[in-house]
Amino acid sequence: MPTMPVVPDTDPCEDSRGPEHAPATESKPVLLFASYHAYLDHASGAALATRDLFEGLAARGWSCRVVCGPALDHGDGRDPAQVLAGHRLAYQRERCAPPGGGRYELFHFVLNGVPVTQYRPDGFDPRRPPTQAQGMPFLDVVSRACRQFRPDLVLTYGGQPVGPHLIARVRRRGAKVLFCLHNLDYRDPALLREADAVWVPSGFARDAYRERLGVEAEAVPWPWDRTRAVSESSTGEFVTFVNPIPAKGAAWVARIAAELSRRRPEIPFLVVEGRGRAGGLSHLGLDLSAARNLSGMHSTPRPAEFYGRSRALLVPSLCEETFGRVAAEGLANGLPVLATRRGALPETLGGAGLLFDVPERYTAPERFAAVPTGDEVREWVAAIERLWDDPAFRAGHRAAALDRARAWEPERVLPVAEAFLCRTAAGRHR
Repeated sequence: MPTMPVVPDTDPCEDSRGPEHAPATESKPVLLFASYHAYLDHASGAALATRDLFEGLAARGWSCRVVCGPALDHGDGRDPAQVLAGHRLAYQRERCAPPGGGRYELFHFVLNGVPVTQYRPDGFDPRRPPTQAQGMPFLDVVSRACRQFRPDLVLTYGGQPVGPHLIARVRRRGAKVLFCLHNLDYRDPALLREADAVWVPSGFARDAYRERLGVEAEAVPWPWDRTRAVSESSTGEFVTFVNPIPAKGAAWVARIAAELSRRRPEIPFLVVEGRGRAGGLSHLGLDLSAARNLSGMHSTPRPAEFYGRSRALLVPSLCEETFGRVAAEGLANGLPVLATRRGALPETLGGAGLLFDVPERYTAPERFAAVPTGDEVREWVAAIERLWDDPAFRAGHRAAALDRARAWEPERVLPVAEAFLCRTAAGRHR
């Protein structure tokens, strides 16, 4: 990865129209989210979690602002203007030409009460990390936001090449830094130790980072937006799978769908895009040309749209999930969740759903795309068939799902997160 030297803060676009500092209330610190990753990205679980948090806090009187870059998990080449147009969001566009090059644009908009400034450099390529010429102006934008907004606490995520310099800029401006870990992909303990605190969403993730990197993190569930995720009605049509990429178990879904296409073609599957495209199952080396039970759906900012059409939810992750947002949302919709016993998924399900072991040979990243045999998915297939054929079995799993979902209710989780943020901003830790 490219690196960037530490240079003094500059102010290349002094006429920025980003909102000025709004003072904190007596007990609520001022928050800024700053990352080169896009804040408005419904293919990214980390972005969705951050958005739900900030919108929930803003609704409760917190002063929140966002400065983000253009990087999207979906990786489809869209720039901020195209994303904002897709959401029908009004915005102000500002072109900046600082001395010495590095031209860029800023997009200013307000999303559900949260002011957002998004950066896009000239020559942006969604397939590559930013160059030094692209990354340094973004850091200047973050520095300017810190000076104008004067946050008490800055939340961030993302590693090289921008991450370490962003933390240094923020701390020079007097704010504390909370590094948010939404996966287990970070390998550099020095980066995480530069932050004042580290946030993980589960006990599993806390223990994993302690054991693997010697980094201490605090496990606090992330708040979420019930109105976006929970459907008021259900047609119960599909076995649903979200984000068809190898790490999430796309190869296992392909085999399960192929087996049921042969055995029970009336049981349909819905594949919802995330970082992976809906047609990704056909590129795994398994012939699905005869399968007539597969449907696709584009990524959506309102997951209630597909949960409301689901009878069961597949979460066959081969990677170690640090929480399992999709699984928790499935529970809140009363869906039986069929998941692997990987990472934090057992912790998230808490006795609800159905857990399955996968052979260890499939859990190495280089083997994520390997397609299992029909015999290896036999238990998954049998469970789906029973959910279709046995109303009492399905009703029991629905009741268990809704009961467990109470642990993740926004009304219960958000006050816990608020208390954590207040402690962190004040420099107090458990």
